[in-house]
Amino acid sequence: MKKLPSIVFLSVAATCTISGYEIFAQSTLNYNEANIHFRNGQEYYESKSFEAARAEFELYLSEHRNFLDKNDPNQAWAKYFIVMCSLYLDRADTELLADRFVREYPEHPVASNLFREIGNYFFDNGEYGKAIDYLSKTAKTDEESQYHLGIAYYQTQSYAQALTVFTRLRDSQNQAYGPPSAYYAGAIQFQNKNYEEAISSFKIIENSTQYKAEIPGWIANAYYRQGKYNEMLDYTERVLREKGRKLDDIALLTAEVYFNKGNYEKAATYYGVYKNYKSQGMMPVVAYRYGYSLYKTNQFSAATDQLKNVALPKDTLGQNASFVLGICYQRVNNLTGALGAFDQASKLSFNKPVQEEATFNVGKVLLDLGRSSESVRALEGFIAQYPGSKFEDEANELLCEAYLSSNNLLAALNFVEKLRRRTPRVNAVYQRIAFNQAVKKYNEDGYAEALTFFDKSLSTPESRDLKYSAMYWKGESLVGLNQNAAAIDLYKKVIAATDKDVPTLPEYQQKSRYSLGYIYLSTNPAEANAYFNEYYQRGGTDGNVDDALLRIADSYVAQGQYAQALKAYDKAYQTVKTNKDYALYQKGTIQNILNDPNGKTTLEEVVRIFPQSKYVETALRDLGDNEMSAERSEKAIAYYSRLILERPQSALVPYAIMRRGTAFQNIGRTQSAISDYKYLLRNYINDSNYASQAMAGLNELMDPSSPEYIEIKALYAKANPNDTSLREKEFEKAKGLYYDDAYDNALIALGEYVRNYPDSPDTPEAKFLIAESYFKQKNKMDALRNYYIVIADNKYKAISKAYAKAAQLELENNNYSRAITNYRGVLRMSTDRKDNQTAIQGLMDSYFNTPKNDSTIYYSKQMVLLPEATVAQKTKAYYYMGKGYLQIGDNSSALSSFNQGVALAKDDYAGECQIMLARMLYSQKKYKESSEMIMNKFNNEFSGVSLPVMGKAFLLLADDFIGMENYFQAKATLNSIIDKLPDENSVEQARVKLRSISNK
Repeated sequence: MKKLPSIVFLSVAATCTISGYEIFAQSTLNYNEANIHFRNGQEYYESKSFEAARAEFELYLSEHRNFLDKNDPNQAWAKYFIVMCSLYLDRADTELLADRFVREYPEHPVASNLFREIGNYFFDNGEYGKAIDYLSKTAKTDEESQYHLGIAYYQTQSYAQALTVFTRLRDSQNQAYGPPSAYYAGAIQFQNKNYEEAISSFKIIENSTQYKAEIPGWIANAYYRQGKYNEMLDYTERVLREKGRKLDDIALLTAEVYFNKGNYEKAATYYGVYKNYKSQGMMPVVAYRYGYSLYKTNQFSAATDQLKNVALPKDTLGQNASFVLGICYQRVNNLTGALGAFDQASKLSFNKPVQEEATFNVGKVLLDLGRSSESVRALEGFIAQYPGSKFEDEANELLCEAYLSSNNLLAALNFVEKLRRRTPRVNAVYQRIAFNQAVKKYNEDGYAEALTFFDKSLSTPESRDLKYSAMYWKGESLVGLNQNAAAIDLYKKVIAATDKDVPTLPEYQQKSRYSLGYIYLSTNPAEANAYFNEYYQRGGTDGNVDDALLRIADSYVAQGQYAQALKAYDKAYQTVKTNKDYALYQKGTIQNILNDPNGKTTLEEVVRIFPQSKYVETALRDLGDNEMSAERSEKAIAYYSRLILERPQSALVPYAIMRRGTAFQNIGRTQSAISDYKYLLRNYINDSNYASQAMAGLNELMDPSSPEYIEIKALYAKANPNDTSLREKEFEKAKGLYYDDAYDNALIALGEYVRNYPDSPDTPEAKFLIAESYFKQKNKMDALRNYYIVIADNKYKAISKAYAKAAQLELENNNYSRAITNYRGVLRMSTDRKDNQTAIQGLMDSYFNTPKNDSTIYYSKQMVLLPEATVAQKTKAYYYMGKGYLQIGDNSSALSSFNQGVALAKDDYAGECQIMLARMLYSQKKYKESSEMIMNKFNNEFSGVSLPVMGKAFLLLADDFIGMENYFQAKATLNSIIDKLPDENSVEQARVKLRSISNK
């Protein structure tokens, strides 16, 4: 029970005093007994035994009524206490008793406060309806009762009555009632949508300590509800500048208004203020608007922090957040993050325009990441899903670029040619795609097809740089088809071009001069000389300057201008880096032509200075021939013998033996001559030239009747019958089957020919074609066996081709030591520059796989020095070179090699070089630098590498993130590989790595 009101205790005290005086003034026994009931009632009341107290007071009033004086003050007090006991006992007659008491004793000290006391009692006990009944009867000057009355009205939802009371009290100077009344008045007015009145009430207590934190929210919302946004912002921004108050709701409302006005800079500022108040984080919709405001004000990194969690749920807000998050990731160059965000937005259909643009952006970002094949699929899907989209033209442009990057050139051309309209960008990509396809066909020796694609490229000359490149390479294709006149016309058009703002034009003009020089070299050496001279004078960066100087000398020879040729060869010998042996040999040859005695000295220098040169054997031959011409047979024999002994595999050996035999015969060394002639007949009896000369020599030197001579003559006759047409026709027929691609029949026919004519001069070629037939049928085992037969015979004039094919097959079978032996055979037997290039390539590959690091490095260096080496071969060489240096611990040289590979091209091996550079950083625990290198290089320069190489790069990127303990990004990278990269090996490795960090 609530404690007694303070006035009751004062009344009791007064009663005791008064009644004591009165009681002792009485002298009768009955009055004393009545007084005992009164005192008992007091005692019970004091002990809160209200039932007993009321009974005693009622006995006091009823049992001895005759003894009481109507003016006895105890009678009024007894009735008062009965009212109060009824109140505390919650009796229904309380109000009746109270009304009666006030009417009966209007002047009594407690009469004026009785309703107040009863009302406050009910108020304190939360019985607001009853409190209203009593408090409404109190004086309006009693602020406490009026305040309680207002609260009671408010609690019983009698807001109109409550507002009347609070409006009357809100200006009170009593801090216990004035400020709360103003607060309640404002709240009711706000609830009644009387916002201006509410603002007036709230502003009364704006600076009140008690309500200072709450009032700004009410005032701001009142302005907001009226649509008075400028007044609201003036007010809230002033309040927010004040310190020491928690104004999170004000900051939020301010931010929201600025957001709706499109003032994202201000919105971002106040969302930031709101965020500082919210230690538990913001609601998703608020976080989205904050992130969107940051995005609109180019604060992309900060925007991603706000949006990444909002983007997780698969609802409308999540879709919009994912889309904006994707844009922000793009702006900070986090393309992997952008892909994930756009991908999620594209899979949700709540907002169709957002879904459409997100689907488009997935394909776009995949292309930016260099994942071209996936980009093709994504953009094809977009075009099919959204025909007529506003992104259609850009999607077509990007799809063309994706086709180009994925090297799916024919599909790209077919796609563009079917488009109903083309943008300039599409035409530019078409130009590039057609050019690349043309170059591909050119590299495959498909010159006729290359011409078709070069013409397509030239049909849309958006890029003038590419236009001149296509014109040049079209000329090269025409040369390949022996259409030199048309090629000359194109080269001259390139040279005559005057586009000064095309940076590569001078390069292609130089290339054209070089090509014209070669065309004219055999038909118009003077013209060739002019073009080679101009090329040489202008200089070049394509490695052909040295060759041009040698060809200048050759053109002088072709014109019979030997003095100029000698000067040119001398200059070449002093300046060129390669083919010095050729320059010196040619010089000696011309000196011989001019009967200059120094010719012999020059040719001997070739033999001495370049003992491994292919020109040593021709120099020895020429020296021998010179001695023979001068009738110095002994010296001739010495040179021929050196050629035979030092170059036993040379094609000039039978010539040297034949000439030596003649020399022996000239000086009367008959047995030596016979021995050489017999050797030729044993080994070259089917070569009519050598066999006939050898037989003529034996006829002069041997006894015609001797059994040995008769036997030799019979063998010669059998090997060289007068009518050779049948044998020749049979071989041509067998060879024709091979060239008609009828390999099964060719094998039968060629086999029969070899068996029937084992000594035919065509048999070595037949054996080679047998090996080639097996090779064409992909029967590698039998092909290899027959190539080795050709090599062992050592009679086929193009034996270097057998060495090359055997080496290729051994390399494919991982028999690297045999491959090395055969490639060395190619270098030894062939004078063809292309064969030498192939051999160096094979030796480089073989030693790399052995592995023999020193040899790998050596042949890799040889490859990059070859003028005719392709860019792809050189990048591969730099990669091998770098790997070799790493293996021997020379990190500085490895770094240099990899950097040269990266600078040279952007193909797969250049990509491998770039990965090795990043891996070197990784091995030094420079994970951040390594990851930044990968993301920068493989999203830009190396975006066109193959899927396996791209997989290696992003697997290393995942390792970098793991090294930085950024497991979220590591998992995202690995999941992206699994979901988006169609390369089984990369996907499997990604799965293994993902399992290893699954608990991180």
